[in-house]
Amino acid sequence: MSLYRFSQKNPLPEINIPSSLSIEESTDITLLSRLGDTSENEIISRFANDHLAYVAFLHGTPAAFGWMARGKAFIGEVAHELVLPIANRYLWNFRTLPQFRGLGIYPALLQFMIRHEKKGEHFWIIHAPENKSSMRGIIKAGFEFVGKLYTDNHGTATLDANQLSEEHSYLLNEMDIRLSFETAASCWNCSSPYLKNRKAECCCFPEKEDCIGRSFLVAS
Repeated sequence: MSLYRFSQKNPLPEINIPSSLSIEESTDITLLSRLGDTSENEIISRFANDHLAYVAFLHGTPAAFGWMARGKAFIGEVAHELVLPIANRYLWNFRTLPQFRGLGIYPALLQFMIRHEKKGEHFWIIHAPENKSSMRGIIKAGFEFVGKLYTDNHGTATLDANQLSEEHSYLLNEMDIRLSFETAASCWNCSSPYLKNRKAECCCFPEKEDCIGRSFLVAS
């Protein structure tokens, strides 16, 4: 997984926002359940854990949504529960409905959430390395790449140690994410023992990257 961060100290870059796009914080349990194909009980649980939901509408039709954690968060791909430091936010569970993709809604939604959350100073987000469209949206919104997030041999959430991640080591330490100079597995499909929907084909192959994952399973 690739970890990115945005700081309110940095200006948000200008982006093209689709005409007739409106974004709002939502507490509509039925709508959020339908958009995310998630049970209403799960939506209620997220709200109870101080998570916020945002929905983007294009011409009045729900087009995309995303969630923001403000206290605790769970990164399922590495089975890591983290406690967010004060004024830190974790952005997660984004989806743009198929008919609205490619219009620039995702980066507009990300920037709206950052502007709307006045008490947030640092915003964190991840994407799967093979999800290039998500990567482009995150970068376009103004986030910077911090490092590759993976699970080490002991099941610990680990991040590549580099100049940027070391600069934020105090925040990462509070989130119980350790830094390592060891080479990370290049493919989370292979290296994550917690991934539920594992693909039969290693996602390193199309990128021609070396993969050192040791838990690759062929889907039946």
